[in-house]
Amino acid sequence: MKTETDAAERVDRAALQRTLEDELRHVKTLEDAERIVAELERLAAGTTEEEQASAAQRAIAPAAELRRAAQQAPGPRREVAAVLEKTAEQAAALTPEGRQTADAAREVLKPPTTEAAARVEPEARRGAELLTRAVLRHLSPLQALDAQLFLAINRTPHPPWSDRFSKLIAVWTTGGWIWAGGLGIARALGVRSAARALVVLVPCISVATWTVENPIKAFFRRRRPFIDVVRALVVGKRPGSWSFPSGHTASSFAASWTLSTVWPKGSPLFIGLAACVGFSRVYVGAHYPGDVTSGAFFGMAIAELVRRVVMAALDANGQRRRVVQRRR
Repeated sequence: MKTETDAAERVDRAALQRTLEDELRHVKTLEDAERIVAELERLAAGTTEEEQASAAQRAIAPAAELRRAAQQAPGPRREVAAVLEKTAEQAAALTPEGRQTADAAREVLKPPTTEAAARVEPEARRGAELLTRAVLRHLSPLQALDAQLFLAINRTPHPPWSDRFSKLIAVWTTGGWIWAGGLGIARALGVRSAARALVVLVPCISVATWTVENPIKAFFRRRRPFIDVVRALVVGKRPGSWSFPSGHTASSFAASWTLSTVWPKGSPLFIGLAACVGFSRVYVGAHYPGDVTSGAFFGMAIAELVRRVVMAALDANGQRRRVVQRRR
C-alpha cells in the first residue's frame, strides 16, 4: 500500500514539475518577467497566506489545479502568473500535498544546486532566473538584501551528503535539547559544574523556544500577505516552512548564550556551533538570513532574562540553606 502511495506521489510531483517547466518557457525576457510579477502581485493582493492555504485544502489535486489555472488564463504571461499563483496557494497549505507542491516547485524554480534541479530544461531554467531577478526588483531595499543573501548561501553547491547532514542538524537541534543532552554527558564524565549549568540551561531553552515558536511567530505571521509566499516560492524558499524568526536558531543561541555565561572561555565554540545551526537553516532553504538573525537575537535576549531569574532563585535558595545550617 505504501509503495502504491509513493508511486502516486512521484507521478503527481512529476506532473507538477512538467507544468511549471512548460510555463517558464514563456518567460523569454526580463520585460516578460516584470509583467508576470506585476500580474502575480495583482492576483495576490488583499489575501493572506491563511486564506489561500484554506482554499488549497478544499481544492482538487495540485497537478490538476495547475493545469486548470493554465487553461483558464488569457494569454501566455497571465497563464504563467496564474500557474505560479496557484502553485504558491497549494504550497501554503499545511498538508502532505502542500509540502509536495512546495518541494516540486523549488526544484524547478531554484538554481541547479541539486541533481534533481539540474535536470530542468535550460529554457525553463532561464525563465526561472528572470523571474527571480524581477521579484528582487519589486522588493524593498531591506527585503531585497535579505533575499540576495539567501540566494548567495542557498546557491552554494549541495552535494547529497551535505543535504543529508543539514537535515540531520535540523532534527537534532529541534527544541535545543541536544545541548542539554551534552551537559548530561559532561556531568556523567565528572564535570561538576555541568549539573548546575543544566539546571539553568533547561528553563532558558524551554522558555526561549516556546516564546519564539508560539507568541512571537504567531504575531509576525498574523495577516501576512499572500504575495510574500509567492515571492518566497519564486526566489526558491520553502513557503510552507517560512517563519520569522527561526525557532531552531533561537533555541541554539539561547543555549550557547547560557553556556557562555557558565564557561566564558568556551564562548567562541558555543556561539560558533549555534551559528552553524543558523547557517544550515538558510542553506536548506527554510529561512532567510533575517529570520536567522532575529532568531539569534530573541534566543539570547530571552535566555538572559530567564537566566537572571533562575540564578536569583538559586542564590536565594542557597542563602536559605546556609541560614538553616547556621541555626542548626
